[in-house]
Amino acid sequence: MASRLAVSPVVHGLVWQPWDDVYIVYQPSSTETHVFNETTALILKCLEQGPLAIEGIKDWAEAALGVAHGELATADFAFATARLQELGLIECLDETAAPE
Repeated sequence: MASRLAVSPVVHGLVWQPWDDVYIVYQPSSTETHVFNETTALILKCLEQGPLAIEGIKDWAEAALGVAHGELATADFAFATARLQELGLIECLDETAAPE
């Protein structure tokens, strides 16, 4: 089963400001300011529509970026989603197995 990701509730309070080719994003809940590239911003915007499997998010981001299927590097995509998880902006919905 594919992993599904969703936005955390704090996302709804983010303040976005485009600046050149990046987005400056203020997170009131943590009083932190983040800088996102277009790919990272698109992943977050995609998940604001609802939870989605990782493969679906990547497909959506590629379409939004106007690149061919598979052209968005898997490592770049994985880095962006991992960073969003570290910031507490997205979360994995899959249940983890209990430790043995």
